[in-house]
Amino acid sequence: MGWHDALAVRSAELGKTSTEFKAGARRKAIATGLFLMAVCAVGYFVGWMWALVPGAAAVWSALQCVSAAMIASRLEAMEAQPQSEQMP
Repeated sequence: MGWHDALAVRSAELGKTSTEFKAGARRKAIATGLFLMAVCAVGYFVGWMWALVPGAAAVWSALQCVSAAMIASRLEAMEAQPQSEQMP
């Protein structure tokens, strides 16, 4: 069982749904886009060395987006299974 699988199981135990993680992934994707725009603006007006700061935030936000999407897909698979097949 991978890390995202374990997180999906734990989230299901806490009552979280795939819809919540999809919404989180969507928010993180929007944030990533805004950070990338900030990278361009800071790089253009101040310098590309300073653009590394919002660039690091963009990378972190993108990783969180991918992680939330992976957990959402695993939760969807768990929600699609009949109750008798799910793990206790």
